[in-house]
Amino acid sequence: MDLNEVQVFTKVVEVGSFTAAGERLGMTKATVSRKIADLEERLGVRLLNRTTRQLNLTETGHVFFERCSRIMADLDDAQALVTTRAEQVRGKLKVVMPIELGQLLMGRFLGHFVQKYPDVTIDAELTNRRVDMVQEGVDVHIQVGLGQDSSLIARRLNGSSKVLVATPEYLAKVGPLKHPDDLANCENLLLKVTGGVSEQWQFTRGKEKVSYQPKGRLHCNNVTFAREALVAGAGVGFLPLFLALPYINEGQLVQVLPEWQLEGADLYALYQSRQYMPKLLKTFLDEITTVMAQLDHLKAGCMLDRKFLLERLMEGSFGSVETAELAASMVQTNPDAA
Repeated sequence: MDLNEVQVFTKVVEVGSFTAAGERLGMTKATVSRKIADLEERLGVRLLNRTTRQLNLTETGHVFFERCSRIMADLDDAQALVTTRAEQVRGKLKVVMPIELGQLLMGRFLGHFVQKYPDVTIDAELTNRRVDMVQEGVDVHIQVGLGQDSSLIARRLNGSSKVLVATPEYLAKVGPLKHPDDLANCENLLLKVTGGVSEQWQFTRGKEKVSYQPKGRLHCNNVTFAREALVAGAGVGFLPLFLALPYINEGQLVQVLPEWQLEGADLYALYQSRQYMPKLLKTFLDEITTVMAQLDHLKAGCMLDRKFLLERLMEGSFGSVETAELAASMVQTNPDAA
């Protein structure tokens, strides 16, 4: 049965004429008449007795109209329910992220998010493995870099700033470091990327660019491990800014070659489609983008106490005091709890 024909039939009965029904439905009188005739032919019964002045339901038409009215009312209720749910921040979201990012940064954000939206459930997985979002039913995959799956939509969250650091004691031992070439005289901690390859360190200072291949006896593929080794005095190595900042503030680490910028990588949130995006997913992406944009303001320097950090964040055009507080708390995580 054609649902459109049923809709036309119920509207004709409700308003009492083909012309009025056509006006309500955006159809011509001839189209309405044809659809009623097609419905009667499909059912093999007469539903309406027509005269030049009025329409009357047949006995069968009366029974059919009562049932169709209930069906159309249920359909309207179902549509209203779906529309209302689509406009609410509720439901379940599966989010996958790198282990270190989840431990040191995203836990604070997600804890804030579920408190703000009590009808939301978050299934967070921390992993560094390759993820098949479609096969595994993942709603959002947060990762460094874009990856190779061009079918996914990518939203840039921020630039993953990196800083070169070492302990004050180690730097006192090796002497002043003024140029990336001076790193050849140091022990370099090598942080391996996918495939076990240690990437070159790319430095810029104004228009000057220098590439340096680090050399050292300690290799790892985990930034938390790298942080602990560097705090122990293993040499010179890079850390994400958000991870290094608390240790720099406390004097356990010192930024090396601060006038040189170390090339970082962008952080992205990957998802499957922009079409018919649930309100929950849109809200999550908007809020994490705002918070990460706040953190991006830290690129200009590292020696920031909490008060100055908040002032810096609020200078921007992003969000509220609440958002700035959250961004600051995510950066100023207690090192002993990391």
